[in-house]
Amino acid sequence: MTLDQISENTKIRPDFLNAIENLTKDELPSIGYVLGYVRSYAKYLDMDGDMVVARYKIDSAVPENLGRRNLPHFVPQRKIRLPRGFVPATSVIAVAAMLFAWYGTQTELQAASVEVPDLTVAEEIEVTPVDPNMLTIKALAPSWVQIKDKSGRVLISRIFVTGETWQTPRGSGVTLSARDGGAISLLVGEEYLGTLGNRGVAIADVTLN
Repeated sequence: MTLDQISENTKIRPDFLNAIENLTKDELPSIGYVLGYVRSYAKYLDMDGDMVVARYKIDSAVPENLGRRNLPHFVPQRKIRLPRGFVPATSVIAVAAMLFAWYGTQTELQAASVEVPDLTVAEEIEVTPVDPNMLTIKALAPSWVQIKDKSGRVLISRIFVTGETWQTPRGSGVTLSARDGGAISLLVGEEYLGTLGNRGVAIADVTLN
């Protein structure tokens, strides 16, 4: 499906659909309209509207953390402004110096009472080998992806986010379609074979052999 086809069915402008998929908030209207567009887009793709809206809120808040939803997002701290005037500013600096000296003393006492673990013995880490007969699909950028088994049954039909992967054994005969073939890469075992198409060009029913 192209964005024009989706726009014709959902009545959402193609540039808004593209901005939603790429999380470019500067090209979108207010959040109230955007969440309505996201819900309509999800309904058109037979997806859970509430789940997709919640996921969009998280992804659009910190787009560089796509694929890392389980990690805490960075919240910038507010800058502390000194009060105007020489006397208030001097008082603040004096209090800060006293707190710094007290904290340093407490830290030294705590460090002296903590036993340092022996780091000379290296622990053996078991490394799980990569199955050379396993195909791995990895999204390099957000893109809608549909995967069918060899009988034509749809296994997956949704938007993959950056870094998301999906695996299947070699010879399973699955086919893949994507709105952006250049956003989907293929690995066999640990060997990287490249993308399944050109960036921005849709692909349809590519057999993964």
